Amino acid sequence: MTVSRDLDLPAAISEEVLGLFLEDNDLDALTDILVQSLEEALRILRDEIRGDVLH
Repeated sequence: MTVSRDLDLPAAISEEVLGLFLEDNDLDALTDILVQSLEEALRILRDEIRGDVLH
């Protein structure tokens, strides 16, 4: 199965933004963004798994 989705992550961060988080030592905000991204990825995987099951 090939999954082709454009992720619309409002908090998607570039390397430059990541550098700013690390430079400012704003690890709580960075952690929040990473957790949000992981939750979105898990939601997409769950949707894909549900879509493959036919009864």
